[in-house]
Amino acid sequence: MSGNAPWVAAVDHRISSAIVFFLLLLLLNTAPKRSRFALKAALSLLAFCAASWAVRYVADVLLTVIELRGLGHSAQIFLLFLLFWLAYLNCYRVSRVEAAYLSVLALTVFKIAWNGFKTGSSLLAVSGVPALWGQYSPLGSLVSYAVYFTLCLICCAIYKNAVPEPALHSPPPLVATLASIFVLFQMVLEYCGIVFTGSSQALFLYYFCALLYTILNFVALVMIALLDSFRHENRSMHDFISNKMRYYEMSHDGIVNLQTKCHDLKHQIAAIRSEAGKARFNQYLDELEASIDEYSTVVECGNQTVDIVLTEKNILCMSCGVKFSYMLDGSLFSFLSEREIYSLFGNALDNALEGTSRVRDASNRMISLKSNVRGDLAVLQIENTYEGEMRIVDGLPRTTKQQSGHGFGLRSIQRIAEKHGGGMSVRAEGGIFKLSVFMKPL
Repeated sequence: MSGNAPWVAAVDHRISSAIVFFLLLLLLNTAPKRSRFALKAALSLLAFCAASWAVRYVADVLLTVIELRGLGHSAQIFLLFLLFWLAYLNCYRVSRVEAAYLSVLALTVFKIAWNGFKTGSSLLAVSGVPALWGQYSPLGSLVSYAVYFTLCLICCAIYKNAVPEPALHSPPPLVATLASIFVLFQMVLEYCGIVFTGSSQALFLYYFCALLYTILNFVALVMIALLDSFRHENRSMHDFISNKMRYYEMSHDGIVNLQTKCHDLKHQIAAIRSEAGKARFNQYLDELEASIDEYSTVVECGNQTVDIVLTEKNILCMSCGVKFSYMLDGSLFSFLSEREIYSLFGNALDNALEGTSRVRDASNRMISLKSNVRGDLAVLQIENTYEGEMRIVDGLPRTTKQQSGHGFGLRSIQRIAEKHGGGMSVRAEGGIFKLSVFMKPL
């Protein structure tokens, strides 16, 4: 049996949970990293370890009543969950809802790893097999970390392979309720594990049941994410079909209008040729010019799906008094799926429209769309005018105006770009907001 080491009992034994949570902070990296990620991650590790050690020291050394010790261990679970939520928000570009869900997932994976190791250890004790290491031995510590890390890697791999879209789109109250229930039950289990496990048989039964429970929790969390992803996909598909229908309706209306205009044009030409028409020649020309302008809203850039989006946004720009110009080769974006094109161009132009709508002088409302090739990258650039102060924080805009347009949909754009080996950048200066998206075609 390997001998016990004082530092394992005094330090490592009390911060092992914090180290596992830090590992999960790195493994569950489902979102873009914030600036100074390495520094923020290191500070998160220190916060995990300090909080875990302090709570465990109070529970193990200062609290002699078993019930109070159980409450102390439960408090450690809650504190690590809360710190993980704050650390994930600080290290990754995610919403509070996403961070809350991933914090519950991290807590569940941690308890699977913890209960898995403890179930094996208590089974050996029940079976009468002599332990190869002491309770606070370096060898025992290394074995426990090996089991923790292996089970965490397996669970995270299962989750990432099962859930196609990690972001959670459920309402915040629902996620808060879900998180409260999961965390509360884990705290109750932790309390029971300290207070009601006096014998080796009871300890094995507790850890085995707790392992089964946390595995079921993990399955439930994966199913919740899958259902949420399917629901979001259905909403996106509904929007996609609605956009298609609007485009076909516009196309149908356009054909009918074109037939009507052609019919009217014959009469106008005949009127111009008449003696009376010669006196109203300029008026007829103005009417013809107005008729032609109606069809300048239709965009054709070499990609039918891009045409649909740009035609719709072009009509919106005309109705809002926004000057919309484009120099676009739609074939550059043929590697994107239709849904990705709707999300990329739709979100970018919606943000631009929202920004220009706040420009008080209508003559300064402008949106420009360009595409080009830089090496092996397809580049999309969107510029629009805006008013007010705007700061770029962690690669995303922050404005002084509440609910200003920029920021909505930019995370979706960034994920599409990163999925295709590229990225996104934003710049705001001189009243012009510029969004650049670059991707590698397949």
